Amino acid sequence: MTAWIVLGAVVGLALVWTVLVRTETFTAERIFGTRSTPRPPVSADALALHDTLIVADLHADSLIWRRDLLHRSDLGHFDFPRMAEGGGAVQGFLVVTESPKVITGGGISDKSDQLTALGIVDQWPLRAILDQTERALYLGGKLHRFAARSGGTVRLIHTAEDLDAMLAARRTDPSVRGAYLGLEGADGTGYRIANLERLFAAGFCMTELCHYTDTAFAGSSSGISGGGLTALGREAVQELDALGMMTDLAHASPRTVSDVLALSPRAPLVTHTGSATCHHDPKCLPDELLREIAARGGIIGLGFVPDYVGEGELDAISRVLDHMIAALGPQAVALGSGFCALAQPVPVHHLPRITEALMRSGHDEDVIAQVMGGNVIRYLFENLPGGRREQAESTARPAEHAA
Repeated sequence: MTAWIVLGAVVGLALVWTVLVRTETFTAERIFGTRSTPRPPVSADALALHDTLIVADLHADSLIWRRDLLHRSDLGHFDFPRMAEGGGAVQGFLVVTESPKVITGGGISDKSDQLTALGIVDQWPLRAILDQTERALYLGGKLHRFAARSGGTVRLIHTAEDLDAMLAARRTDPSVRGAYLGLEGADGTGYRIANLERLFAAGFCMTELCHYTDTAFAGSSSGISGGGLTALGREAVQELDALGMMTDLAHASPRTVSDVLALSPRAPLVTHTGSATCHHDPKCLPDELLREIAARGGIIGLGFVPDYVGEGELDAISRVLDHMIAALGPQAVALGSGFCALAQPVPVHHLPRITEALMRSGHDEDVIAQVMGGNVIRYLFENLPGGRREQAESTARPAEHAA
C-alpha cells in the first residue's frame, strides 16, 4: 500500500509540474527574471523626433527564456509588442549558451554552467541540454519560429538584401520589424571551426570569441589570462571573414581586441561594452581602444546594465552616451542594451526616454539619429553579406530626411 501511495504522489507531482510549465506558470524567468514597469511620461518633442528615427539595438538576451515574444508581457525587458511601442525597427538577439555562477568582476575562472539547469527547468530538448552547439541552434531557432508565426511583422535579417526589404516594407507598414541572430560567447561553436559555417547557415550573423571566461579562441576581459587570440582563435577570425560572419568584440580582453584589429581588415564591432573612463569594470574598454575601433569605421554599443554604466539607470546611461559621443564621435556610438538580462533598468518600450535624454544633453537631430539606430543600420548594410557602402549611407538616416 505504501508503495502505491508513493507512486501516486510522484505521478501527481509530475502532472502538476507539466501543467505549470506548459502554461508558463512556472518557468525559470518567473523565478529568476525581472519585470518591467510602465513608461514614464516623455515630452511631445521627444516623441515626435523618436517617431522619425530608425531605432536599432545590438543586444537582447531574450531567447534564453521560455516566453512567447509575440505576446506582450511584463516579464523581462523585451517582446515584439513592446518593441513596437518603443518605436524599434531592428533588434539584435545574442544567443547565450553558457553562463557561470560568477559573472561580475575580473579574474573569473568559474566554468560552471547555469544554463543547463535553466534548460532542464524550462524543458528544452535533450540535445540542447547536452550539447552547446545544439543549444545555440535550438535557441536561435526560436527567432525563426517567432518570425514564421508573426504574419510578416517580424522579418529575419541575414543579408543586406533582407535588411533593405525589411526597411522598404516598414515604410508602408510601421508594424514591420527586423531581427537578426548573433552568438554571445563562443561556447555555442564548441570551439570547432566547422561549426561556424553551420551556425552561419542557420542564420547567425555574428559571434563573440569569448564570454565571461577565457576560451579556446581568445582571452576574455573578465578572464584570468589577459591574453589575446590563440592560434585557433586566429583561424576562427579568418573563417568568419571568409564566411561574411561578423566578429563581435564584446567581452574580449584589450589584447584580444588589438589582435583582431591587426588580423582582420573588416570594420570592428562591439555589440555591448562601456567606457573605462566612466565606469570601472573589466568589461568596459579603455577610450584609446574605443577610438581605434571608431577610426576603423567600427561601432560600439553601450550596454545598459550597471556593469557598463554604473548605478543610476537612465541618468547613468545618458552620462556614458554623452561621454562616448564626445570621445569617439557620434558615428561610432550605438545602443547595446542587454534586454532581458537580470539587471537592466530600461526596457525596450522605454527607448523614447533615451531620445529625450540625448535631446536634453543638447545633441542635434543628426547625432541622435546616428546613435539611436542609424549607425547600426549603416554598419549592417556595410558588413552583412551583399552589403554596399552607398546603400548604407542612403538608408541610415531619419525617416524625414531619407525621402
